[in-house]
Amino acid sequence: MIKINLLPTKAAKKKESMILQLALAGGAIVLAVLFCFFLNQMMERKIVNEQVVINDLNAKLNKLKSVIEKVEEYKKEKQDLESKIGAIKQLNDQRTGPVKFLFEFSRVLPERAWITSFKEVEKAVTLEGVAADGPTVTTFVDNLRGSKYFSNIDLLRVEQTVQKGQNRQKFYINCTVNYTPAGI
Repeated sequence: MIKINLLPTKAAKKKESMILQLALAGGAIVLAVLFCFFLNQMMERKIVNEQVVINDLNAKLNKLKSVIEKVEEYKKEKQDLESKIGAIKQLNDQRTGPVKFLFEFSRVLPERAWITSFKEVEKAVTLEGVAADGPTVTTFVDNLRGSKYFSNIDLLRVEQTVQKGQNRQKFYINCTVNYTPAGI
């Protein structure tokens, strides 16, 4: 005898499991779409917030640019004023330099020495003079070397001469003069 089962058990179970699987897949898709939607909304809010911050920073930057421009103008004015002050100082030094130089020259010249010739050509000075004795000439040369106004001192020669019945030392000196030395 042949038994025929007319009850749709396997097909019905298969159909039910298919529906359940489709429902679970559909639910998973809906959840994935919702998750992506919320993630998208969150990112858009973050982008908007960051854009607001960027706009604020750009506004501050524009304000600072105007301040920077003013600072640059002040720097240019300061530099211009410093150059004017430097020019005035240089003119003042050039004006008072020879006076200070002559004062210094009178200070370094020993009491028992006399200058008979002073020639200057482009700050190169040739001195001729007479001193009472050799140590006075040495003192004069040492004083010149110790002065900031004189450099490259070269004692060319010393000759013994007789003036008004007394022995004298005639000297010749070459040096360079600076009317406005640094630090004075």
